[in-house]
Amino acid sequence: MLTFQQIYEEVQEQVQDSNATSLVLIKRAVNQGMKKFANILNREWRNTKRTFSLVGSQQLYQLPEDCIRVKSVKVLIGGVTYPLTEIVDEDLWNEMNMTPTTSGVPEAFFIDGNDVIGIYPTPSASVADAVTLRYERSVRDMAQADYTTGTVEVTNGSVAVTGSTTTFTEKMVGRTLFITDGTADGMGYKIASYTDATHISLENMYAGSSGSAKTFLIGEVPDIPEEYHESLIDYGCFRYYLRRKDRGLAKDFAGLFSQALEGCQANYSSKTTSQYFRKQKMRAGYTHLKRDLTVT
Repeated sequence: MLTFQQIYEEVQEQVQDSNATSLVLIKRAVNQGMKKFANILNREWRNTKRTFSLVGSQQLYQLPEDCIRVKSVKVLIGGVTYPLTEIVDEDLWNEMNMTPTTSGVPEAFFIDGNDVIGIYPTPSASVADAVTLRYERSVRDMAQADYTTGTVEVTNGSVAVTGSTTTFTEKMVGRTLFITDGTADGMGYKIASYTDATHISLENMYAGSSGSAKTFLIGEVPDIPEEYHESLIDYGCFRYYLRRKDRGLAKDFAGLFSQALEGCQANYSSKTTSQYFRKQKMRAGYTHLKRDLTVT
Protein backbone atom coordinates (compact mmCIF):
# COMPACT_ATOMS: atom_id res chain seq x y z
CA MET A 1 0.00 0.00 0.00
CA LEU A 2 1.40 3.37 -1.05
CA THR A 3 0.53 6.89 0.01
CA PHE A 4 0.12 9.84 -2.33
CA GLN A 5 3.47 11.29 -1.24
CA GLN A 6 5.28 7.97 -1.74
CA ILE A 7 3.84 7.75 -5.25
CA TYR A 8 4.73 11.23 -6.45
CA GLU A 9 8.18 11.05 -4.87
CA GLU A 10 8.83 7.79 -6.73
CA VAL A 11 7.78 9.46 -9.99
CA GLN A 12 10.23 12.29 -9.25
CA GLU A 13 12.95 9.73 -8.57
CA GLN A 14 12.32 7.83 -11.79
CA VAL A 15 12.26 10.91 -14.02
CA GLN A 16 15.05 12.62 -12.03
CA ASP A 17 13.19 15.92 -11.79
CA SER A 18 12.64 17.70 -8.46
CA ASN A 19 11.51 20.98 -10.02
CA ALA A 20 8.54 22.51 -8.18
CA THR A 21 6.59 23.17 -11.39
CA SER A 22 7.12 19.61 -12.55
CA LEU A 23 5.93 18.35 -9.17
CA VAL A 24 2.59 20.15 -9.57
CA LEU A 25 2.09 18.44 -12.93
CA ILE A 26 3.17 15.05 -11.54
CA LYS A 27 0.67 15.30 -8.69
CA ARG A 28 -2.06 16.17 -11.17
CA ALA A 29 -1.13 13.18 -13.34
CA VAL A 30 -1.23 10.80 -10.36
CA ASN A 31 -4.77 11.95 -9.58
CA GLN A 32 -5.75 11.55 -13.23
CA GLY A 33 -4.43 8.02 -13.21
CA MET A 34 -6.43 7.20 -10.08
CA LYS A 35 -9.61 8.46 -11.75
CA LYS A 36 -8.96 6.31 -14.82
CA PHE A 37 -8.93 3.29 -12.53
CA ALA A 38 -12.11 4.54 -10.89
CA ASN A 39 -13.78 4.74 -14.31
CA ILE A 40 -13.26 1.06 -15.06
CA LEU A 41 -14.04 -0.22 -11.56
CA ASN A 42 -17.58 -1.43 -10.95
CA ARG A 43 -19.52 1.26 -9.10
CA GLU A 44 -19.96 -1.16 -6.20
CA TRP A 45 -16.31 -0.47 -5.35
CA ARG A 46 -17.24 3.09 -4.36
CA ASN A 47 -20.48 2.29 -2.56
CA THR A 48 -20.63 3.14 1.11
CA LYS A 49 -23.17 3.52 3.92
CA ARG A 50 -23.96 6.35 6.29
CA THR A 51 -26.50 6.54 9.09
CA PHE A 52 -28.30 9.62 10.35
CA SER A 53 -31.05 10.37 12.82
CA LEU A 54 -34.66 11.22 12.12
CA VAL A 55 -35.83 14.47 13.64
CA GLY A 56 -39.47 14.89 14.57
CA SER A 57 -41.37 17.21 12.17
CA GLN A 58 -38.30 17.57 9.89
CA GLN A 59 -38.66 16.38 6.30
CA LEU A 60 -35.42 17.50 4.59
CA TYR A 61 -31.91 16.25 5.45
CA GLN A 62 -28.45 17.07 4.11
CA LEU A 63 -26.79 14.38 2.00
CA PRO A 64 -23.14 13.48 2.72
CA GLU A 65 -20.67 15.75 0.97
CA ASP A 66 -19.13 12.84 -0.98
CA CYS A 67 -22.48 11.46 -2.21
CA ILE A 68 -22.76 11.17 -6.01
CA ARG A 69 -26.00 9.17 -6.18
CA VAL A 70 -28.22 7.47 -3.64
CA LYS A 71 -28.66 3.71 -4.07
CA SER A 72 -31.13 2.89 -1.30
CA VAL A 73 -32.63 4.25 1.91
CA LYS A 74 -33.82 2.16 4.86
CA VAL A 75 -35.35 3.24 8.15
CA LEU A 76 -35.09 1.25 11.38
CA ILE A 77 -37.99 1.90 13.75
CA GLY A 78 -39.04 -0.29 16.64
CA GLY A 79 -36.62 -3.02 15.61
CA VAL A 80 -38.15 -3.26 12.11
CA THR A 81 -36.32 -2.14 8.96
CA TYR A 82 -38.45 -0.38 6.34
CA PRO A 83 -37.06 0.15 2.81
CA LEU A 84 -38.18 3.48 1.35
CA THR A 85 -39.45 3.87 -2.21
CA GLU A 86 -37.75 6.52 -4.32
CA ILE A 87 -39.98 9.18 -5.85
CA VAL A 88 -38.26 10.40 -9.02
CA ASP A 89 -41.00 12.69 -10.34
CA GLU A 90 -40.90 16.13 -8.72
CA ASP A 91 -44.53 16.88 -9.60
CA LEU A 92 -45.62 13.68 -7.86
CA TRP A 93 -43.47 14.56 -4.83
CA ASN A 94 -45.04 18.02 -4.64
CA GLU A 95 -48.51 16.54 -4.97
CA MET A 96 -47.79 14.10 -2.13
CA ASN A 97 -46.77 17.01 0.08
CA MET A 98 -49.68 19.30 -0.71
CA THR A 99 -51.34 18.13 2.48
CA PRO A 100 -48.67 18.06 5.21
CA THR A 101 -48.73 14.85 7.22
CA THR A 102 -46.53 13.12 9.75
CA SER A 103 -46.04 9.43 10.47
CA GLY A 104 -44.05 7.16 12.71
CA VAL A 105 -43.01 5.09 9.67
CA PRO A 106 -41.68 6.91 6.56
CA GLU A 107 -42.51 5.33 3.21
CA ALA A 108 -40.67 7.23 0.46
CA PHE A 109 -37.76 9.56 -0.30
CA PHE A 110 -36.98 12.21 -2.90
CA ILE A 111 -33.61 13.68 -3.93
CA ASP A 112 -34.08 17.44 -3.96
CA GLY A 113 -31.33 18.96 -6.10
CA ASN A 114 -27.97 17.29 -5.54
CA ASP A 115 -27.48 17.70 -1.82
CA VAL A 116 -30.80 17.21 0.01
CA ILE A 117 -32.97 14.17 0.64
CA GLY A 118 -36.64 14.43 1.59
CA ILE A 119 -38.48 11.83 3.70
CA TYR A 120 -42.23 11.17 3.31
CA PRO A 121 -44.32 11.29 5.37
CA THR A 122 -42.49 13.72 7.61
CA PRO A 123 -41.27 11.79 10.70
CA SER A 124 -43.50 12.36 13.71
CA ALA A 125 -40.77 11.68 16.27
CA SER A 126 -37.00 11.79 16.58
CA VAL A 127 -35.20 8.44 16.29
CA ALA A 128 -31.42 8.23 16.72
CA ASP A 129 -29.44 6.64 13.86
CA ALA A 130 -32.64 5.42 12.24
CA VAL A 131 -31.79 6.00 8.58
CA THR A 132 -29.23 3.97 6.65
CA LEU A 133 -28.23 5.66 3.41
CA ARG A 134 -26.40 3.55 0.82
CA TYR A 135 -24.74 5.67 -1.84
CA GLU A 136 -21.96 5.94 -4.38
CA ARG A 137 -19.18 8.18 -3.09
CA SER A 138 -17.12 10.52 -5.22
CA VAL A 139 -13.43 10.12 -6.03
CA ARG A 140 -11.54 13.05 -4.54
CA ASP A 141 -8.15 14.34 -5.63
CA MET A 142 -5.32 13.50 -3.27
CA ALA A 143 -3.41 16.53 -2.08
CA GLN A 144 -1.89 15.94 1.37
CA ALA A 145 1.69 15.10 2.24
CA ASP A 146 2.43 12.37 4.78
CA TYR A 147 2.36 13.31 8.46
CA THR A 148 4.99 11.74 10.77
CA THR A 149 5.48 14.19 13.66
CA GLY A 150 5.63 12.63 17.14
CA THR A 151 4.94 9.06 18.23
CA VAL A 152 1.81 7.08 19.04
CA GLU A 153 0.56 4.46 21.47
CA VAL A 154 -1.60 1.66 20.04
CA THR A 155 -3.16 -1.41 21.64
CA ASN A 156 -3.90 -4.74 20.01
CA GLY A 157 -7.67 -5.14 19.73
CA SER A 158 -8.41 -1.43 20.24
CA VAL A 159 -9.31 1.38 17.84
CA ALA A 160 -7.85 4.09 20.08
CA VAL A 161 -4.65 5.88 19.06
CA THR A 162 -2.93 8.22 21.53
CA GLY A 163 -0.26 10.59 20.25
CA SER A 164 2.72 12.13 21.95
CA THR A 165 3.84 15.56 20.63
CA THR A 166 1.42 15.06 17.73
CA THR A 167 -0.88 17.60 16.09
CA PHE A 168 -3.70 15.45 14.76
CA THR A 169 -6.40 17.36 12.89
CA GLU A 170 -10.00 16.67 11.94
CA LYS A 171 -8.95 16.63 8.28
CA MET A 172 -6.99 13.44 8.92
CA VAL A 173 -10.25 11.46 9.18
CA GLY A 174 -10.35 9.16 6.14
CA ARG A 175 -6.57 8.99 5.78
CA THR A 176 -4.58 5.90 6.71
CA LEU A 177 -2.31 5.26 9.70
CA PHE A 178 0.77 3.07 9.33
CA ILE A 179 3.00 2.03 12.25
CA THR A 180 6.59 2.26 11.01
CA ASP A 181 8.75 1.07 13.91
CA GLY A 182 9.26 -2.43 12.51
CA THR A 183 6.88 -4.16 14.95
CA ALA A 184 3.65 -3.56 13.02
CA ASP A 185 1.55 -6.09 11.16
CA GLY A 186 2.20 -4.39 7.82
CA MET A 187 -1.36 -3.10 7.53
CA GLY A 188 -2.72 0.38 7.10
CA TYR A 189 -5.66 1.49 9.26
CA LYS A 190 -8.17 4.08 8.09
CA ILE A 191 -8.83 6.85 10.59
CA ALA A 192 -12.51 6.95 11.59
CA SER A 193 -12.70 9.90 13.98
CA TYR A 194 -10.80 12.77 15.55
CA THR A 195 -10.99 13.84 19.20
CA ASP A 196 -8.11 16.26 19.65
CA ALA A 197 -4.47 16.86 18.72
CA THR A 198 -3.35 13.69 20.50
CA HIS A 199 -6.35 11.35 20.12
CA ILE A 200 -7.85 9.68 17.05
CA SER A 201 -9.76 6.42 16.46
CA LEU A 202 -9.45 3.81 13.74
CA GLU A 203 -12.21 2.17 11.69
CA ASN A 204 -10.93 -1.31 12.57
CA MET A 205 -9.23 -2.63 15.69
CA TYR A 206 -5.45 -2.53 15.60
CA ALA A 207 -4.04 -6.02 15.02
CA GLY A 208 -0.33 -5.38 15.55
CA SER A 209 1.75 -5.42 18.71
CA SER A 210 0.72 -3.10 21.52
CA GLY A 211 3.12 -0.41 22.62
CA SER A 212 3.91 3.27 23.05
CA ALA A 213 6.47 5.63 21.50
CA LYS A 214 5.90 4.03 18.10
CA THR A 215 6.86 5.91 14.96
CA PHE A 216 4.06 6.23 12.44
CA LEU A 217 2.91 7.71 9.17
CA ILE A 218 -0.50 9.14 8.29
CA GLY A 219 -1.08 9.50 4.57
CA GLU A 220 -3.63 9.68 1.79
CA VAL A 221 -4.05 6.34 0.05
CA PRO A 222 -5.39 6.04 -3.53
CA ASP A 223 -9.02 4.95 -3.72
CA ILE A 224 -8.22 1.94 -5.90
CA PRO A 225 -7.19 -1.67 -5.11
CA GLU A 226 -3.87 -1.79 -3.30
CA GLU A 227 -2.15 -3.98 -5.88
CA TYR A 228 -2.52 -1.21 -8.48
CA HIS A 229 -1.04 1.64 -6.45
CA GLU A 230 2.33 1.32 -8.19
CA SER A 231 0.61 1.70 -11.56
CA LEU A 232 -0.04 5.35 -10.68
CA ILE A 233 3.75 5.79 -10.79
CA ASP A 234 3.68 4.48 -14.35
CA TYR A 235 0.95 6.95 -15.30
CA GLY A 236 2.82 9.85 -13.71
CA CYS A 237 5.94 8.93 -15.70
CA PHE A 238 3.88 8.50 -18.88
CA ARG A 239 2.42 12.00 -18.61
CA TYR A 240 5.81 13.48 -17.70
CA TYR A 241 7.59 12.04 -20.74
CA LEU A 242 4.66 12.81 -23.03
CA ARG A 243 4.95 16.49 -22.08
CA ARG A 244 8.71 16.28 -22.68
CA LYS A 245 7.95 14.77 -26.11
CA ASP A 246 10.00 11.68 -25.29
CA ARG A 247 7.56 9.40 -27.05
CA GLY A 248 9.67 6.29 -26.62
CA LEU A 249 9.65 6.38 -22.82
CA ALA A 250 6.07 7.67 -22.77
CA LYS A 251 4.97 4.66 -24.81
CA ASP A 252 6.75 2.24 -22.47
CA PHE A 253 5.06 3.62 -19.36
CA ALA A 254 1.71 3.88 -21.15
CA GLY A 255 1.95 0.17 -21.95
CA LEU A 256 2.58 -0.72 -18.31
CA PHE A 257 -0.35 1.39 -17.15
CA SER A 258 -2.62 -0.01 -19.87
CA GLN A 259 -1.84 -3.58 -18.78
CA ALA A 260 -2.67 -2.68 -15.18
CA LEU A 261 -6.00 -1.11 -16.21
CA GLU A 262 -6.95 -4.23 -18.12
CA GLY A 263 -6.04 -6.47 -15.18
CA CYS A 264 -7.97 -4.28 -12.75
CA GLN A 265 -11.07 -4.36 -14.90
CA ALA A 266 -10.88 -8.14 -15.23
CA ASN A 267 -10.62 -8.54 -11.46
CA TYR A 268 -12.92 -5.84 -10.11
CA SER A 269 -15.37 -4.52 -12.70
CA SER A 270 -18.06 -7.14 -12.02
CA LYS A 271 -19.98 -7.98 -8.86
CA THR A 272 -19.82 -11.65 -9.86
CA THR A 273 -16.96 -13.97 -10.80
CA SER A 274 -18.69 -15.02 -14.03
CA GLN A 275 -16.13 -15.12 -16.84
CA TYR A 276 -18.84 -14.28 -19.39
CA PHE A 277 -19.88 -11.04 -17.72
CA ARG A 278 -16.31 -10.05 -16.95
CA LYS A 279 -15.27 -10.46 -20.61
CA GLN A 280 -18.30 -8.55 -21.85
CA LYS A 281 -17.53 -5.64 -19.51
CA MET A 282 -13.90 -5.61 -20.63
CA ARG A 283 -14.87 -5.44 -24.31
CA ALA A 284 -17.41 -2.69 -23.68
CA GLY A 285 -15.58 -0.49 -21.18
CA TYR A 286 -11.85 -0.77 -21.80
CA THR A 287 -11.44 0.35 -25.41
CA HIS A 288 -12.02 4.09 -24.88
CA LEU A 289 -9.55 4.25 -21.99
CA LYS A 290 -6.92 2.46 -24.00
CA ARG A 291 -7.19 5.12 -26.72
CA ASP A 292 -6.17 7.76 -24.17
CA LEU A 293 -2.88 5.95 -23.64
CA THR A 294 -1.98 5.49 -27.29
CA VAL A 295 1.28 7.23 -28.18
CA THR A 296 2.01 7.67 -31.85
